[in-house]
Amino acid sequence: MNYLLLFFAALDLALLCWTLSSAGSARMWLLRGLLLGMCYDNLMQGLGNWFINASWYEGANVPRFVLHSALLPFLTLFALSVMRDAGVALACNPAFIGFCWVFTAAALAWGLYHEVYLLQLGPRPALGVMKLGSVSGMPPIATIATNILVLPMAAAVWKSSGWRWFFLGAIFIFIVNGATGSQPWGLLCGNFAELVFVLCLLATARHFAAASTPPRSL
Repeated sequence: MNYLLLFFAALDLALLCWTLSSAGSARMWLLRGLLLGMCYDNLMQGLGNWFINASWYEGANVPRFVLHSALLPFLTLFALSVMRDAGVALACNPAFIGFCWVFTAAALAWGLYHEVYLLQLGPRPALGVMKLGSVSGMPPIATIATNILVLPMAAAVWKSSGWRWFFLGAIFIFIVNGATGSQPWGLLCGNFAELVFVLCLLATARHFAAASTPPRSL
């Protein structure tokens, strides 16, 4: 299983390198950050079987939680940007825009406080993988709330533009994580769902980047 996690890390790194061929929009930089976080998360967990007792290993796991808490709340602004390019009228409403920014700031603050500042790590073995995880029983509320908000935003993109992959990726990871998160094999399902979701996000970013680029004059 640890080799599978390292394989996921290699896939994330390959996708990250592939994105460097695209324009450096804010949306694409967010996705690059997510891929970096996914790669690092899989790498650290995959190395656990060999290094869990090493003096440096616990400290090296902390960035996993920092990257997760610092980047995922910005999916709300990613969704807002895509809504605007998809022609969703609500995306131009000042009250809704303000709500998205406030929500993002609140989710960021909550996540950094509860999942980073209060972080305590302990052994969390699963499927033969010796890894470290948070000993807190509190679920990642900021991440869950962000996913719940992104779902109707992605649905609005589908309704307005016909682009369904943003919504399908978001509903897929939401269902998979919700259904398998408490299971021993949830680690494998969650990593697969993350990969599917980020592929949908990459496709969405490229689709709307192309749609919003004016044609070149001859």
